[in-house]
Amino acid sequence: MSATIENPRDANLAAILGESPAEPKWLRTIDRIATRMGDAVNPILVKETRQALKSRQFVVTFSVLLFAALAWSVVGSLLLMPQIYFLPSAPTMLTGYYLVLAVPMLLVVPLAAYRSLEGEIDDGTLELLSVTSLSPFQIVLGKLGSAALQMMLYFVALSPCVAYAYTLRGVDLPTLAILMSMLVVFGLTLTIVAIFFAPMARVRSSQISTLLVVMAILIGGEFAAGSTAISLIQYGNPLTSAQTGFLAVSIFVFAVTMSVVLLVATAAQLTPESENRSTPIRIALLVHQMAIVGIAGYGLSMGFDIAFATLYAMTVHTIVTWVSASAMMCAEAPTMTPRIRRELPGTFFSRLLFVWFTPGPATGMVFGIVNLVVGLLMLNFVYESARSLPDSRFVGRMFAAIQPSAILLVAYLAIALVGVRIVITILRTRNPVRVGVGMAALAVVTLLMAIVPYSIGLHWNDYRPYTYSAWQITNWAWTLQLASTGSLPPSLFWSVVAAGVAAFAGHLLLMGRIVLPQRLVTPRRVLEERRLRRGERVGEVPLPVDPLGLGTGGEAV
Repeated sequence: MSATIENPRDANLAAILGESPAEPKWLRTIDRIATRMGDAVNPILVKETRQALKSRQFVVTFSVLLFAALAWSVVGSLLLMPQIYFLPSAPTMLTGYYLVLAVPMLLVVPLAAYRSLEGEIDDGTLELLSVTSLSPFQIVLGKLGSAALQMMLYFVALSPCVAYAYTLRGVDLPTLAILMSMLVVFGLTLTIVAIFFAPMARVRSSQISTLLVVMAILIGGEFAAGSTAISLIQYGNPLTSAQTGFLAVSIFVFAVTMSVVLLVATAAQLTPESENRSTPIRIALLVHQMAIVGIAGYGLSMGFDIAFATLYAMTVHTIVTWVSASAMMCAEAPTMTPRIRRELPGTFFSRLLFVWFTPGPATGMVFGIVNLVVGLLMLNFVYESARSLPDSRFVGRMFAAIQPSAILLVAYLAIALVGVRIVITILRTRNPVRVGVGMAALAVVTLLMAIVPYSIGLHWNDYRPYTYSAWQITNWAWTLQLASTGSLPPSLFWSVVAAGVAAFAGHLLLMGRIVLPQRLVTPRRVLEERRLRRGERVGEVPLPVDPLGLGTGGEAV
């Protein structure tokens, strides 16, 4: 719009648009830029922020936070009199302020984010959002952004109190920075975990159990964070600067990559079944696995104690992650819609490299087992590198005990996943199966593999203790325990490995063309709609499709 209004019609138009003819041009330019920036902001974030700041929950929590901070400032200062003038009193005051701030950031905000997304699903408003241009990932990010904004308000409100505690001496500035950073990271991570659980319960009968699980996770996380924070406040940071840097980088990388996995998985639960919900999760899991190996390798520079603890934790996490992911991928739908097939790799080399990222239980089983094997091999390389550290003989003994168990674990997992696929196939003949059922099916299959042979042997020996034999080869719990102590016969060890390789190879051979789905050509109408969404001009505007099938046409524009 020009800087001056030349006729009454332009003046009326300016009045409709909210612009005054007397306003200078630079002010209208700033207003247009601000409007564009406001339109670019996630609408879910704007809506959630407005609802959250006007809700009774936020008003009550914020008021209680201010009252508790003021009360502790007065009561804590009076309790420390007169020592507060000549003795360091910051640890006592800071402990109280941390407890006041941790409750809303680690408990109230994550629980409110969980209830917000669960309410969207219960009220049906999520279905209305699905027909808009917003993607499920934007919806999830909007919920997370609203929770982060509330945390920022709580944090800013209590920052003067933290500054007051710092002036009382007794806590250095790096320790205070670590404490506040830890609180923010824990708060955001617990919020993401709570949001992840929100779409799982689609019926009211299971919402109560899901809520109890979320509450248990939040209370446990708050207790773990609180014990660490209070120890840090009272006794200081016992680590060196290099160890502190390693711990900060490792926690940050782990939290970010794991949070991305949970956010992508949450968005996948909100995505319609006609869309590709599996590929983004697999890519996020692969990136997270690379971060795990990097953290384990970084731990080698921190000495034997930290390196051993890091390697052990990362190995356990890798096994749990890929076992769980493999079970859920085995429960994916075996069919692919035309919309998914349009996004498949088209060339031979792209299909050769990325075929295992395509949705489906067949590719999911292979993807999970291969990544578990590759992850364990990389961690094996880190274990071998740890032999150069002091106490390397202990590392060698530990590695000698872990290596056979890891090999047997992969073999048993391949056998169990074949059983999971059979169970899911039987269940899918009667009812639709969600991916979460894969975890339950894996638990049932592995439980039967261990309990059935042990029960038969117990009954055969008149319910008296008996020794391990070849009849217990499917009893993975007993077999792994013997492998870790080195008392498992080599013949049984290689029998389990051969059975696992045979199960995996048979799965590959029986897949056939399941893992090689052909890519479909994207229709011209779909391409033009995508170009129109991006604001590009299309060469033709197609006429509406004739419902009688007499043909379509188009006119040049």
